[in-house]
Amino acid sequence: MANFLAEVDEALKQERVARFWNSYGGFVLGTALMIILGTAALSGYRVWDSGIKSAQTEKLLNALSAEDPASELVAVSKDLRPGLKTLALWQAAGELVKKDDKAKALELYAQINKDPASPPDFRHLASFQMARLIAQSDPETGLSLLEKVANDVSNPWNNLARLEVAVLQAHHKKNFKLAREHLATILKSESLPQSLERKARSLDMLYGLQEPQTQEDIAPAGGEQEQKPEKK
Repeated sequence: MANFLAEVDEALKQERVARFWNSYGGFVLGTALMIILGTAALSGYRVWDSGIKSAQTEKLLNALSAEDPASELVAVSKDLRPGLKTLALWQAAGELVKKDDKAKALELYAQINKDPASPPDFRHLASFQMARLIAQSDPETGLSLLEKVANDVSNPWNNLARLEVAVLQAHHKKNFKLAREHLATILKSESLPQSLERKARSLDMLYGLQEPQTQEDIAPAGGEQEQKPEKK
């Protein structure tokens, strides 16, 4: 009796399996085939993608070692993917800065900054570099641009920009008090790099020595220097 029941149970199982395959067998096989083909296609794409990356990286390295790296980097950047293109233009701008060709360097930084395909950190850094370069020849305009970067909380380089603002306020504007306020803002920042913290503290100490004597030279609200009484 037990053997008979086992045989019946087995027959029912086989019948259910048969019905399942009759109803869904094509779907199961199709799904399995798609998974196999998808895996093969993904593997093929990865091999192809790796080859493209290697070839483009080689182009970039060759351009860096060319006789005129800046021109070569700009030329090859047109054929590179967004990330490598940004890197090529960035390196080219750096080469132009070394050659003191700031006008062309500014054009490349502006191109990086305006290109939505450029990595966000590079776009933000480009805006900072543009402001720094402009400040070297036009402190007033550069100061305004640096302040804009410093006040942009989404820009990861805003504290570096604020440090530049503090230096310009101190050395160009002779406003050591405002310079120290900017430095205080930097020092209140969380997760501040140690090197930046040291620079900010050193400048704060230096400007602290300069501030008192600067305050003595500031004219009263009337706009005229206070006249000291003449000795009789």
